Amino acid sequence: MNDELRKKLISHKKLAQERTILANERTTLAYIRTGFGSFGLGIAFIKLFEENMKYVYAGYIALIVGIILILLGLVYYPLRKKRELSY
Repeated sequence: MNDELRKKLISHKKLAQERTILANERTTLAYIRTGFGSFGLGIAFIKLFEENMKYVYAGYIALIVGIILILLGLVYYPLRKKRELSY
């Protein structure tokens, strides 16, 4: 009985670890997806509103935010994965 309980606990821990890894992957993909969306919005603002500098500046800000989000997603994923696998 005790051995059976130990196997169930080990199995539960492995499943929890897999769910955490998958959640980290989804979070990373969400960062990248949002970054590309912001990047595209920035390019669209810059190209569509060339005569209005207020929108051009907003486009550059969106472009920079998009690049930052993409980089954050790509940099933090290996760090989170490494930390999770160390448990």
